[in-house]
Amino acid sequence: MTKQLHALVLLQEIDALLEDLAEATTREREEALGFSLGPMEKLRAKRRKMARELRSEVLQRYEDVRRRHPRAVVPVRRGACLGCFTVRPTRTVAASGRLETCERCGRILFPLEDRPAERG
Repeated sequence: MTKQLHALVLLQEIDALLEDLAEATTREREEALGFSLGPMEKLRAKRRKMARELRSEVLQRYEDVRRRHPRAVVPVRRGACLGCFTVRPTRTVAASGRLETCERCGRILFPLEDRPAERG
């Protein structure tokens, strides 16, 4: 996974946390369980830092896709986008340094490593 993709995945996770914590019921439930959430400014600062690490065109692409899909960056496994579950054409190969996107839903893709099944 490239640095840009790694940063996009982290940015997406921060965005998801910020959205969850912005809901009053989620905050109340977490605090009732004993989690001290405090102000969200640290997360916002981390998000700004992560966004600065991205090339401007990459960040713009992420923001554009995120307006349509809460999960803008998803894995691709065995040739299928795990956002919309469309099997991608076998001839699709990302050019070096370019983001790979799903032809159907437009999400940004990253390879999911296939791991051998554990035997017990």
